[in-house]
Amino acid sequence: MKTNDNRLLRVGENIRAILSKHLISNELYIKHLKNVIVTITEVRPSKDLKYARVFVSSIGGNAEKVTEELNNNSNLFSKLVSKEIKTKYTPRLKFFPDLVHKRASLINKIINEK
Repeated sequence: MKTNDNRLLRVGENIRAILSKHLISNELYIKHLKNVIVTITEVRPSKDLKYARVFVSSIGGNAEKVTEELNNNSNLFSKLVSKEIKTKYTPRLKFFPDLVHKRASLINKIINEK
């Protein structure tokens, strides 16, 4: 079971690197993400590698709107991943906002109040 988990981590990191590379290079024109900095924080592929949850954080835009726009273009991102990754299936990508930093600051705020 351990090797399967390591494989999922490696595939997730490869997908994250591919998506980050294409977002940074500005070769994709997505109208609503023009002045927004998007960071791919984590990719969690399913065990059968048919689906992947992509967590993103953004600066300069509403997190929900950014993920909505990324989900609207998820087929394009899946095609880009399929060209560069060598797996049996190309995972279907679903984007989610990464709220870890907001939760951490909220927890710190609660702790400091007491």
